[in-house]
Amino acid sequence: MGLKLQQLWGTERQGCAPIGKNRHNMKKTISIKHSLVMGTLRNALRAHRTAATLIVSILFSQAVPAADFSVTSPGFFYSINGSQANPILTLVRGQTYTFDINTDSIHPFEILSPGVVNNNISHGTITYTVPTVVSNYNYICSVHFFGAQILTVAPTPPPPPLIHILGVAISNNVFLRSTGTNGWSINPEFSTNLTTTNWFALTVLSNSFVNGTNDTICGRPSGTNLFFRIRSQPN
Repeated sequence: MGLKLQQLWGTERQGCAPIGKNRHNMKKTISIKHSLVMGTLRNALRAHRTAATLIVSILFSQAVPAADFSVTSPGFFYSINGSQANPILTLVRGQTYTFDINTDSIHPFEILSPGVVNNNISHGTITYTVPTVVSNYNYICSVHFFGAQILTVAPTPPPPPLIHILGVAISNNVFLRSTGTNGWSINPEFSTNLTTTNWFALTVLSNSFVNGTNDTICGRPSGTNLFFRIRSQPN
């Protein structure tokens, strides 16, 4: 059987004898190719580890939202957000607040109210969803009982929608077509003299609201010069 040429990994074409002949060259050839393969593999592993490190660094660089209140105990009192001793808090009913607690172990912070998660602690985060009922509460040191009141207030109502009068027709009655929205009622009014601030309510006979449009029929007031406007208020 004659010699054959084989293509091996590397950058050269080399002649190789069958195993058993020219063993020195065969071992040398195999050694060279093995080092090339291992070097390539090590580079690939280094690149993989580097990419993984970059990904982990990005994940751990995300910012943590700050708490609404930071509570400490410089003495036998609480300081909240750096304020004076045991300040009164005013919170909005229905809203959720977080308290970052970092007090002395003998001054655990406790909120005397429903809606508290992780209450009565010296270190950690308290989450407090203010009840919607009209009531006030307290926060205290559960060991020494100093603290202050938590006043609750109603949330700010949304602004009234902008109402546009789309059309007016007058016969025995007054027909008004206007824009509107769910949750708000309309109150048609009239005036006979714009130099005064006197506006009077129209008597509403019927009203229908379809696809954002109010069709309102009112009784016709007396007078020849009539001016109309529409006020809106929450239902």
